[in-house]
Parts: sequence; structure tokens; C-alpha cells
Amino acid sequence: MLATKAHKILLNVTPEVEVAFISWCGAARWAYNKGLERKIALYRDEKQSVGAYALMQEVVALKKTDEYAWLKEIPKSIPRMALMHLEATYANFFRHVKGGEKQKGFPNFKSRKRSRMSFHLEPDAIAVDGNRVRIPKLGWLKMHQGIRFNGKLVGTVCIGQTGAKWYASFTVETEIGEVDHQDKPVTGLDVGVKTLGVLSDGTAFENPRAFYRLEKLLARAQRQMARKQKGSKRGQKAKLRVQHIHKRIADLRANATHRVSSYVTKNYAGVAIEDLNVAGMLKNHHLAKSITDANFQELHRQLKYKGQWYGCKVKQVDMFFPSSKLCSVCGRINDNLTLADRE
Repeated sequence: MLATKAHKILLNVTPEVEVAFISWCGAARWAYNKGLERKIALYRDEKQSVGAYALMQEVVALKKTDEYAWLKEIPKSIPRMALMHLEATYANFFRHVKGGEKQKGFPNFKSRKRSRMSFHLEPDAIAVDGNRVRIPKLGWLKMHQGIRFNGKLVGTVCIGQTGAKWYASFTVETEIGEVDHQDKPVTGLDVGVKTLGVLSDGTAFENPRAFYRLEKLLARAQRQMARKQKGSKRGQKAKLRVQHIHKRIADLRANATHRVSSYVTKNYAGVAIEDLNVAGMLKNHHLAKSITDANFQELHRQLKYKGQWYGCKVKQVDMFFPSSKLCSVCGRINDNLTLADRE
């Protein structure tokens, strides 16, 4: 079975390469904002729209001018991919409008201070050799590891900054071997805050409580950042420290959810999990932090696509089904069951 997998790898970046990356992020942001400004102005004046390919031709024409001669120094796929993303954002906006959704999501201009530092390259513009990647205009860069998946690069290659480090994200179309579930059982998964997940056979998965583990450290780093003068070098260092802690929290959460979803989908023929109303649960301010830290929605998402990969059937049980109060032997519902009862 063919499946699309993503791999995010840390890059070894020198100061000279980092300067180029920051400049290219600015070029991608400029192309996105230039295209958005052009779209808004054309619709306001002539009630017409301009597509991504027409905008690309305008960018190519700007290269020949003295004002935008700097466009020749960056890979040509950077502004091209930025305009393609703008086109996709516009398409999503009109899809939401036709669907009658309240949150329509009209594209916003990207800010230099608040937007994520990233740019996209086409797969044809790069080459990968083991733990090296060739970037246009720069040459070969070392990666901390090679791509774990064997297959063809698809989509785009995203290079972005998280904290003080730069990462390359690859999307690979790879072949997944079939997992034999013929003699494997079916299980039920109960997610929770105290324990991340418990299977019907008693297998339990620990909740790392990532945010609670680093909450004090994060609060201290945020206070230090608030005391620094905005725009100063010390302010930038303090901001990177906060971003590093946030990334550590995200990594702990992702590792826990991947462990649960991979174990369940590889070792069971089917799994039933409750369809939780996470948005409604977050309105309980006593549990909102714990629910967010447990990452319920991401766990559901991973179970669905990994179930397709490994042939594990994933069934969502209605949130009002009395799964806890229902006896599995006689079928009687115990209305007096409380949260303190754990058997």
C-alpha cells in the first residue's frame, strides 16, 4: 500500500547559511503579501481575480527591474511556492463561503514579527544523498540523519525555523508492508487525563503531562522575556528560549500520541474509541489545561490514518453511549457509577 509520510530533520546550519535562510523567508513573505495585495486591488477596482500563474509572470517581469534585482539571488521556486500557497488559501476561503461556515478565513497579510520563518522548495530543486541535502544557491548541507522512508519525494520541501534551529520537512510517498491482523484481537481505547489511554485488556499508556512538567520553567522564561527591551539582542535570545521550551512540550506530546497510535494500530485488528466533544470539554476551566495537554484530537487523527496504513479498523463510539456504566457481561446500566469508581 502506498502512503504519504512526512519526516522533519534538523539541519546543520552555518551563520552564512542562516543569513541566506532568513533572507529567503522574507522573500517568500514578500511574494505572498504582493500577490494578496494584487488580488484585493484587482477585485476592488475591476471585480476580477488573478490566478497564481499570472502572478508568477508578474514576479518574473519584476526581476528585470533595478528595484527588484534581488529576486535573481534567491531560488526561483520560493516566490512561486508562496503564490501557490496563497492560491490554496483563497480556494479554501471560497469553499468555506459556499459551505456557509461562520469562520470563513479570508487570507491575511504575513507579518515579519509574528509569522513563522519558513519557505518552500520544489522537490525537483533539491537532491538528497544520505544525511546530506543540496539546496539551490547554497550547495550541500548536512542533516542530523537521513530520511527514514524509502520512496519518492512529493509535494514541497519546507525549510523553517523553530526556536534557534532550522529544520527541513520532507514528504515521501512510500510503500507500507501489510500487517497480518488475522489472529489479532479487537480492543477498546479509553482516553483520559490521569492516564493518557487504557485498552480494554488492561494495557495502560502513561500521560507525560508535558505542559505541567515544564510549566514553571516556561513561566520563568516568559517573565525574563517580558523584562527585555523589544527588538534588543537579549530580547531575541529570551524569545528563542521561550520558543525552545514550547517545542520541547510539543515534542513530548507528539511522542506520547505516536506511541499509543502506533501500538494500537499494529497490534490489534480493530479499535473502538469514544467520539469526544473536545471543544465542549475545553469550556470546563478546571480541566481545560489538562485536556489540551493530553492532545485528544491529535490522538484521534493519528489513529484514523495509521489504521488505514496497517489495516486496523477504527470505530468511533457515540459520545452519549454509556460505555463506562454498561456491564459487559449482562448489559445492565449502572446509573450510580461515579468518577471515583475505577473497576
